[in-house]
Amino acid sequence: MEDYTKEDVIEALVALDFKSRKRYLVDQRSYLIGILCHRFNLSEHTVDKLTGVKRSRVTYAKRLPIQFKDDKLYQQNVYVYAQMFPFNFGTINDKKPHRKHTVILHFDDKFGKKLKTVRDIHGHDDIRTTIKYMLDKYIKLWEE
Repeated sequence: MEDYTKEDVIEALVALDFKSRKRYLVDQRSYLIGILCHRFNLSEHTVDKLTGVKRSRVTYAKRLPIQFKDDKLYQQNVYVYAQMFPFNFGTINDKKPHRKHTVILHFDDKFGKKLKTVRDIHGHDDIRTTIKYMLDKYIKLWEE
């Protein structure tokens, strides 16, 4: 039963002690912040403005419910709020997207002109697109 509003969650969060670093309070704050960020899609800055919790704390706290969703002590610490504001953090994918690799290449003028010619033939806007196209083609050939 998920018939609660973000105002209900904000009210419960504001009632908590923000200065204490005791584990059970940190867990409770993180659970409520996680709901605001993941269920109601509020940004860190918005949570900061609405609750008074510093944005840097929000950044850290919003990941804790995902990280500790299976931890028994965490579940005990947030039990009351989990009953009041149920939310399944198991459905959230908090992994960062794959990074792209940056490769810097230096070519002499003769080879650069050849690349520009290939770029024009294929209608690409940028030589980098042409180089990636050519590397993709070469790797496909190599894999066969």
